[in-house]
Amino acid sequence: MKILHVLSQFEVTGAEAYAAALIDEQVRAGHSAIVVSDTLTFPVNARYIPIPIGKRSYPQRLKNIAAVVRLVRGQSIDIIHAHSRAASWVSLIASRLTHTPLVSTVHGRQHIHASSKAFSVYGKDVVAVSPALKEHLIHDLGLKPDHVTVLPNCIPFAPWKAAKHSGKKRTQNLIMFVGRLTGPKGDVVRFLLGNVLPIVLRSKQVRFEAFGGMIVPVDIPDLVTSLNAQFKEPIVQLKGFQQDIPNHLVEATLVVGSGRVVPESMVLQKPVIAFGESNYEGRVTVETFEKSMVTNFGDTGMPMAPEADCIAADILSILDDPPSKKELATLAEMAEKRYDAHNVARMLHTVYERAYARAHSPRSIPVLMYHRITDNRASTSSHGIWVTADQFSAQLHSLRSRGFETITFRDYDRFLQGKDRLPRRPLILTFDDGYVDNYTLALPLLRNSGCRAVIFAVTDKKRRTNFWDSDEPTATLLTSGQMQELNRSGIEIGSHTVTHPRLTQTSIDVIRRELSKSKDSLQQILGSEVISFAYPYGALQPAVKSLVEEAGYKFAVAADSGPIAFYQDFLEIRRTQVFPWTTRTGFWKKTLPLYSRYKSLKG
Repeated sequence: MKILHVLSQFEVTGAEAYAAALIDEQVRAGHSAIVVSDTLTFPVNARYIPIPIGKRSYPQRLKNIAAVVRLVRGQSIDIIHAHSRAASWVSLIASRLTHTPLVSTVHGRQHIHASSKAFSVYGKDVVAVSPALKEHLIHDLGLKPDHVTVLPNCIPFAPWKAAKHSGKKRTQNLIMFVGRLTGPKGDVVRFLLGNVLPIVLRSKQVRFEAFGGMIVPVDIPDLVTSLNAQFKEPIVQLKGFQQDIPNHLVEATLVVGSGRVVPESMVLQKPVIAFGESNYEGRVTVETFEKSMVTNFGDTGMPMAPEADCIAADILSILDDPPSKKELATLAEMAEKRYDAHNVARMLHTVYERAYARAHSPRSIPVLMYHRITDNRASTSSHGIWVTADQFSAQLHSLRSRGFETITFRDYDRFLQGKDRLPRRPLILTFDDGYVDNYTLALPLLRNSGCRAVIFAVTDKKRRTNFWDSDEPTATLLTSGQMQELNRSGIEIGSHTVTHPRLTQTSIDVIRRELSKSKDSLQQILGSEVISFAYPYGALQPAVKSLVEEAGYKFAVAADSGPIAFYQDFLEIRRTQVFPWTTRTGFWKKTLPLYSRYKSLKG
C-alpha cells in the first residue's frame, strides 16, 4: 500500500513518535509512505513534505486540502492516515474528494464544543490509543462504537533494550520527567516543580531533570531558578529535547511520565510513576498496569486535580523501597508484549484493510455455506448438511446467469493489498469439513461452470471420516493428494481445526493447538499459506476470535452471526447455509444483499 501520514504540529509530539515508529514497520513490511506536517523532527523512512496543516485559518485549510488532494492523486495514495484533529479535518475533505479511505488515530482527549459533537472529522475508521479514549469519543463526541478500534502506542523497543545494556550506571535519587513543556504536560511540570518537589526535598535530597520541550514557556525556567535558589544548588535541570532519550533514562532512579514514556521506561526496568495530561495514576506495578493502561497512563482519563502529598509520598516510597528486580522484569515483559511496534503495526493494518474495503468493496458479498454434495438424496441425514449434485449444478447455473462471479478469500486478500480488483458481483462458496465428495462431485461441476470455492478441512490424520458427528452417516474426508489437486484447480483450502471441537467449550491451550496444528498441517500439504478458517458448529466468542487472529488467520467464517457488512469484521464473516430443501426461489433469496439483514432481524 501507499500510505500518506498527515500530522499537524509545531514541535515534536507523541503523535510524531508514533507515526515514525509505524512508518518504519510499514516500510519493513513492503509498503511505502509519505509524511506531511508543519514540522518533522524524528528521522523517518518516508518522503517528508512540509505543509502547514496546523494553521487553521479557513483560507489556509483550503490550501492544505488542495495540496493533499494533489498529493493523493499524483502519488496514487491508497490510505490517508491522520494523527490529530487538524490533520483529520483536512484529510477527511481530501479523502472524500479523492475517494480515498481515511484512518484517524486519536492520541488525546478532544475539546468538546458544538461543532465537534455535531460533525466528526475522524471518518469511520478511528484508532484510539486507550480504552478510556474510546469511551470519550463515543460518549462525548458521538462516534459509533464499531467505528473506533483501541490499539496501543506503537513502540520500537530495540533502542531501549540496547540502552539497558550500554553499561551506563543509575544515578542515586535522580527523578526524570519526559514530555513537552507546553499544553497540559507543561501543567504537569509546573505542578511537580511548584508543589511536589518541595515536599519531597523536605525528606530526601533528590535531583530532577526534565527532558523535552522544544518550546519552553517563560514561567517554567523561572520556577527552576526559584527552586534551585531556595535550596542553593542545581537540584532541577531542563534538558530540552533530546534525540537519544533511552541513554539518558538509563541513569534515572525513577521516571515520571505518561503515554508511551511509561512502557519505554518499563522496558529499561525503571520504576515509573504515571502522571499525565488528564489525571494521576500513581506507581505502575504488576497489579496496577492494566488499570493505568486504560487511561494511557494518565493522558486520556477523566480530568482530575492531582494531590501533591499523594504524589510526593509515591516518589518517596519508591526511593526508600524500590521494586524488586523480578517485578521490574515482569513489567518490562508486560510492556513489550502490549506495545511492540511490529504487533501494533500488524493490527493497525487490519484497520487499513477494513477502511480500504469500506471505500472499494461491495458492502454485501454473499457467502454461502455447504457441506456435502451427494449423487442421491441422503434421506438418513438429520441435519440437512448436503445438496444433490443436480441441485448444486442448478444453483451454479443460477449464479452465473445472474452475473455473480465466485471469488476466494485469497482473491479478497489480494484486493485488500491493492493487487487485484473485485468483480462487479462477487460471491463466495464455502464447504465445511472437507468431504471426498467435494473432490469427486463438486469439483467437476465447479470447473464446468467456471466457479471456484473455499473448502475448510478437518485435518485429523488418523480419523479420516466425520467422527465428530454420530448423528450423520459415515462419510470419508479428503486425502492429502485430493487437497493438493483442489488447490491447483483454484479451490482455496482453509482450516476447520484438527478434531472439530466446539471451541467455546474448549480450553485455551487446546484451542491454540487445534488452530496451529491444523494450519501447519495444511501448509505442509499445500506448500502455501493458509489464511482462512471456519469455526466448527459456528461457535465463537471474543476470546476465541482473538486466538484465531493470534494463530495467523486473516479471515474466519461463522454461520448466522457476524456483522451485516462483509468487511466489518474479517474474523466473524456471516454465512448463509444452503439446505437440500432450499428451493430455486429460496436460493435466489439467499443471494440477495438484504437477506443477511432479514435473517439477523428474524433471528
